[in-house]
Amino acid sequence: MSSGSFRINTMHVLYYYMVLLSVVVTPITVFGQSVDVSQLNKKEKKAWDKARQLAHHGKVDKSIDAFESLLKKQPGLTEGHLRLASQYFVKHDYIRAEQSFQKAIEIDPDFDPEMYYSLAQTQAILKKYSEAAAALDIYIRSAPEGNIKIGKAKKQKDNLLFTEYAIQHPVPFNPMSAGSGVNTYQNEYSPVLSIDGSRLIFTRNVKPKGAFIGQEDIYVAEFKDGVLMDAVPIKDINTPRNEGAFAISADGRFIVFTACDRKDAFGSCDLYYSMLLDGEWTIPVNMGHTVNSAAWDSHPTLSSDGRMMIFSSRRLGTYGGADLWMTYRDEKNKWVTPINMGTVLNSEGDDESPFLHPDGQTLYFRSNGRPGMGKFDIYYSRLDVHTGKWSEPVNLGYPINTEGDEGALTLSPDGKRAWYAGDRDAQTGLPLHNLDIFYFDLYEAARPIPTTYVKGYVTDAEDGQPLSAQVSIVDLDTQKEVFLTSTSHDGYFLAALPMGKQYSCTVSAPEYAFYSQHFDLKETFNEYIPYTLNISLIPLKKPALEDTKPAIILHNIFFATGSADLLPASETEIGNIAQLMNENTEMKIMIIGHTDDVGAEDDNQKLSEARAKAVVDALVLKGISLGRLQYEGRGERSPVADNSTEKGRSQNRRTEMVILSN
Repeated sequence: MSSGSFRINTMHVLYYYMVLLSVVVTPITVFGQSVDVSQLNKKEKKAWDKARQLAHHGKVDKSIDAFESLLKKQPGLTEGHLRLASQYFVKHDYIRAEQSFQKAIEIDPDFDPEMYYSLAQTQAILKKYSEAAAALDIYIRSAPEGNIKIGKAKKQKDNLLFTEYAIQHPVPFNPMSAGSGVNTYQNEYSPVLSIDGSRLIFTRNVKPKGAFIGQEDIYVAEFKDGVLMDAVPIKDINTPRNEGAFAISADGRFIVFTACDRKDAFGSCDLYYSMLLDGEWTIPVNMGHTVNSAAWDSHPTLSSDGRMMIFSSRRLGTYGGADLWMTYRDEKNKWVTPINMGTVLNSEGDDESPFLHPDGQTLYFRSNGRPGMGKFDIYYSRLDVHTGKWSEPVNLGYPINTEGDEGALTLSPDGKRAWYAGDRDAQTGLPLHNLDIFYFDLYEAARPIPTTYVKGYVTDAEDGQPLSAQVSIVDLDTQKEVFLTSTSHDGYFLAALPMGKQYSCTVSAPEYAFYSQHFDLKETFNEYIPYTLNISLIPLKKPALEDTKPAIILHNIFFATGSADLLPASETEIGNIAQLMNENTEMKIMIIGHTDDVGAEDDNQKLSEARAKAVVDALVLKGISLGRLQYEGRGERSPVADNSTEKGRSQNRRTEMVILSN
């Protein structure tokens, strides 16, 4: 949570904190004047030395008795109360420890700033968060300048105030076990859900019973009727060595994982990749010195098209311990030198275990370097697609985050269900003595943009054989490409589509006419509707074209209602036509306009002609010679769907391209 929003949301906590602070700094001397050890008489000095010796030799109970006996005679002995408090602390009797620290402060508030620090640690254990924060505030203001504990005290104070607020304002959290098909007596962690929700992939530390150490392998479990079946290892990737934190592209054909202490490594832990070809994973390959460093590189997460990767690293250039770094593939499909993701996301502590949701805009990660419950907490940040900047991270809140260490978190494509690893039973809260995988329904404010997917198969329109093709998806509102991939030799691709937007999808291959499709998810937020496309690309062979002259529907040409004015969202499609004609310099085409049957037939005929001409004019502006372009309007004469429904009418309002010659 950003510090600004935290202050706004916790004004009542801060008010309470200031009241407590005023109490702490106002001494209430009930024991009279402070007594120094040098003022003790000979007998008392001997009793003092004995109590200290007992404490030094670990005889806690006897030292407590000795200090208490002495303090009955000298109740103003400030250092005596502090020594007694420390012995109660060692004994885990934190209530009496707190009382003794407070007595010392009441006697002499200026005796030693360290007593406020110790009091704060005691009160934190007692879950008196605001009181502990008030004590730390006094310590921060009174400790000698340059004391290295001041920074630690400031961080702890922020954590205590956040914890106070978070516990008073819990978020919904009802975890459930992933079941016996996944969870065993071994450690299971780092869960990742496939984009279609059919599989759960995770890491298991395989350790024979009684063995001291085990090895990390990657496992996969299939869902059947909503239940996870018994997990099996991914045999082509797993080795006798460790394969740990990993990420898989949305199509399930590219995996990046962490491996440590290998002979070909550049650092202590490196990132490796493997590809799924013909149903088998290729031999894992180190991602190279461009991506990996001489330090620790781990915890990868991939964009849905597998072209961008965020990971955690301790390399030179970090702001804290471990930072989040980002790399992507360039136009030659090579990974570029990683860049640090900056101080908005990275803290002075450790920032690890990133998970980029398939929406491409919501990032979850864990950190121990920003206000939280005390150790590693889980946060999320959102990307502004217009500015390219990430928002200030927000703490997921209590009890998702606790005073312990939280691990990695991943989410389902629709953003409703979160998966994580924990060491406590989901129902009883009792320790498990190992890590298991759990899931829960994430509260709405912390969810990503719901995301569906499109799955496609690309073939040759003539012979039906699979094609290797390029698939590009563009956000029509921003005109930015949000997905780019190449199909494998089997013509398969899978792309994630965040809901609430409109997209153009273009599939192209050398010596083929491109295919375009339009996805309107503007009003779709709650329905998880995947799409399957069987795409046949028309080869640009002269006999085939001249004989059939097939019409290609341009799904991403848009006009203002009742007008021939092209909308800005048409720019991508116009560019695709121009590129096709520039690559095939002898090509000639005809643009054909169609309407539905609403309105007068003559008006529809004129509108269809005007719209076809508008496309031709736009292509001329792109540098295409008018001599290569023709246009025609067919009005309402050639429907492809029933005009009695809005869905049918929208299909009939279309623009087509016919390749006349090439």
